[in-house]
Amino acid sequence: MLLICQKKGFPITVWIKQIQKMKSIQSKILIIEHDSDNTELINNELKKSKLNYISEIVKTKKEYIKSLHIFQPDIILSNYAFPTFDGPAAFKIKEKLSPQTPFIFVSESVGEEIVVELIKNGVSDFVLRESLSSTLCTKMNQALKKAIKCKLNSETKQAEEKRVEKLGQNEAKFRAIFENSIDGILLLVTNGEILAANTALCKMLQKTEQEIIKSGKYGFADINDPIFKVFLEEHKRTGKAMGEPSFKRKDGSKFPGEISSVVFTDANGQEKTLMTIKDITERKSLEKAFEIEKQRFLDLYSQAPSCMGILKGANHVFEMANPLYLQLIDKKDIIGKTVKEVLPEMIEQGIFEILDTVYQTGETFSANEMLIKFDYNGNGKLVDTYLNFIYQAHRNTDGDIDGIFFFANNVTEQVLSSHKIEESKKMYEELIQNLPLATYSCDADGKIVIYNKAAVALWGREPEIGKDLWCGAFNAFNLKNNRIEFNSYRMIGALKEGKQVIGEELIIERPNGEKRNVMPYPVAFVNPLGEITGAVNVLTDITEIKIAEKALKESEKKYRQIVETSQEGIWVIDENHKTSFVNKKMEEILDYTKEEIMGKEIDFFMDEEGKQLVAKSIIRKTKEQSSQRQFKYISKSGKEIWANVATNPFIDSKGIYKGSMAMVSDITEREKNKEKLELLNKELAFQNEEKENRAAELFTTNTELVKTNRELDRFVYSVSHDLRSPLTSILGLVSFIEEESLEEDTLEHIGMIRNSVNRLDEFIKNILSYSRNNRTGLDIVQIPLQKTATEIVDSLRSIKGADDIHFEVDIKEEEPFFSDMLRMNTLLENLISNAIKYHKTGQTNNYIKIVGHSDPEKLFLSISDNGIGIAHEHHNKIFDMFFRISGNKNGSGIGLYIVKETVQILHGTIQVFSEEGKGTKFNITLKNLKP
Repeated sequence: MLLICQKKGFPITVWIKQIQKMKSIQSKILIIEHDSDNTELINNELKKSKLNYISEIVKTKKEYIKSLHIFQPDIILSNYAFPTFDGPAAFKIKEKLSPQTPFIFVSESVGEEIVVELIKNGVSDFVLRESLSSTLCTKMNQALKKAIKCKLNSETKQAEEKRVEKLGQNEAKFRAIFENSIDGILLLVTNGEILAANTALCKMLQKTEQEIIKSGKYGFADINDPIFKVFLEEHKRTGKAMGEPSFKRKDGSKFPGEISSVVFTDANGQEKTLMTIKDITERKSLEKAFEIEKQRFLDLYSQAPSCMGILKGANHVFEMANPLYLQLIDKKDIIGKTVKEVLPEMIEQGIFEILDTVYQTGETFSANEMLIKFDYNGNGKLVDTYLNFIYQAHRNTDGDIDGIFFFANNVTEQVLSSHKIEESKKMYEELIQNLPLATYSCDADGKIVIYNKAAVALWGREPEIGKDLWCGAFNAFNLKNNRIEFNSYRMIGALKEGKQVIGEELIIERPNGEKRNVMPYPVAFVNPLGEITGAVNVLTDITEIKIAEKALKESEKKYRQIVETSQEGIWVIDENHKTSFVNKKMEEILDYTKEEIMGKEIDFFMDEEGKQLVAKSIIRKTKEQSSQRQFKYISKSGKEIWANVATNPFIDSKGIYKGSMAMVSDITEREKNKEKLELLNKELAFQNEEKENRAAELFTTNTELVKTNRELDRFVYSVSHDLRSPLTSILGLVSFIEEESLEEDTLEHIGMIRNSVNRLDEFIKNILSYSRNNRTGLDIVQIPLQKTATEIVDSLRSIKGADDIHFEVDIKEEEPFFSDMLRMNTLLENLISNAIKYHKTGQTNNYIKIVGHSDPEKLFLSISDNGIGIAHEHHNKIFDMFFRISGNKNGSGIGLYIVKETVQILHGTIQVFSEEGKGTKFNITLKNLKP
């Protein structure tokens, strides 16, 4: 056996170790026995033998088969006969399911012939029950050793078969690789002799295998190539090497290649060298192309018109950033630093949440015109910058996210320009809306797209945007009052032919039949391609001008009548001081005809003294000075005439004197009546004194009224205050009756009394508030707004119905607020109690909201509810004293009057916004009376 094992490459030491290993393993013994006494005898013998074993006992065929599968015994001890099946049947089952397992019968004598036959058929042995102690253990050991020997032989044989099979497979694989490899392969012995070359190498070198073998170990290489020399030295030193030297083809041409070699020992223990050669011409070309493309990429990257770069890792470390990005953030030396280190101002702007999301999910994020604030100078002053940017996941070769690409364009100028355009558009629209002239525009199809308030006022109607065509007027007529056909409107000509029609007056009719004279000015919009895209029309309402023209003509006629019939002389001179116009009265005063006066200088009709005065007067006129003086004229008959002359110069827009007009009154008779005039003056002085005395009496009366008003105010306060005491007593009695009485009628009447007393008490409190509001001055203190409003709400929660209302108080005290605390409480109590009183009953979502904020100048306060609301026609009356809405019997009509008075005293304003059935909102603005 030793010789066989060695011959087959199975060392004896391994075989011995295998046997020892099998002996040390606990043996599994399966006992097939239905009689427990027999089982006990067998177990006693096994224990005596000191055998390392475990056993399992089966009694039926089913248990036996199961044990063969699960227990997998090393040896089987079986009785020959059973009640259900016999020993031979058990042996056959064993041969089928576990043929290598030893099988020993332990039974009564069954006859020598049967035993011999059983052993011939493969039974390991037969042990008589009466000789158990002398033979069982010996025969079991023999059977187990034989089984081990068979098993070893079987495993040795299997191992040898596998080795041969594997060797054949490896040789086949090597041959398949050798012949089918796309790389060249050389097989050499240690001295460099070439044993074989594969087809790929032959094709690569353009030589046959025999030519390659004949050329020698380095006949295919460029031995002068320094890279090849390094390769040879490495191979000689380590037994393996790699390199990229040049190789020679049969025609002498060279190509770049990649060579690798390794020394190995074959199955016969001989050292051989295996070389693989690749033609890397294409790879070198690709590498060169790659380098070119890489340089192009770097050029593009550095010169790109967009900011770009790469962030690596979950902490977003700058790995790359092009110059434009560095210019954008105004930073240098950022590579290797995190975004938080470089741009800490981004922390509060949500950028890192976006970066983390892209890194974790791989979903691309893009934004257009997003506002980013940069701290360029590092002083905390952030500069607004608008960016279009993209964050895109960067993946490694395994497809895992290892960073983020970013691309950005600075569009701040475009956004600011867009904002300016929007502002301009808004200003344009506001300009259109606020133009005093009716203005509207149409698109290319003639549909009205915009119109202003003046157009609506002119047309008397609002056209429908995108539907009404050409014009918003109800009807249009020409000056002959003939109706203009729809297809003849001026706007059609502007849109169809680009015509600009100016000066064609027309008449439009409003829906109420009123007509207006207008002057249209339609102008087409033409794009750079010369296409008409729409038109604008400005309608000038010249109705008043037409009326004025008519009135002017009539006025001119009247003027001439007035001038000619005036009882004052009218005298007009030109810039050369020559007469250009006089009226009839002037002719009468001077006793000259108009023809005689025209062209004469004004001093022609005066003596020497008068001429000197006129010269001085003319100098003042040329300096835009009006004057009024008395002059003496000499009439044609030589009569002296005194006249009062009021002159006004004519000065044009350039400040040049163009003449004067004088109103001349004949005062000759007045001079004669001076005495009469003095008497009249004395009489007027007396009347003046009477008026002064009357004024003094009025002042005295007014003082008494003020005093009376104050006394009345004190009386109202005293009476109101004194009335509250008996009212309190009445309410106490009412409460006592309600607790003691069980009669429904009495309780109903008592309830009516309570309601009346409460209304009277509220009225008296309002009277007191009104009186106190008028009597006391302002006591300015700092008011904690949120706390004050909350306390007032808490104090009013006991009002009937308040438990169904949700109160919300939110007042932002951005600056301390100073005012009168008493009046502030009066104001809030009245408005909040009113909101509670007039809430909707039966509604589940009732609310009252008190919101506001204070700044250094003012307090802005809003109190709103969703109660019954106030009809619009009552909005201007609710602040009047004693005003109550019809049917409202709960209010006294003085609460809101007190609110309005209080707001005015606190230097504020109040506005009401309400809709019946939907709720009410009061907006209050109070001056911050900070000392």
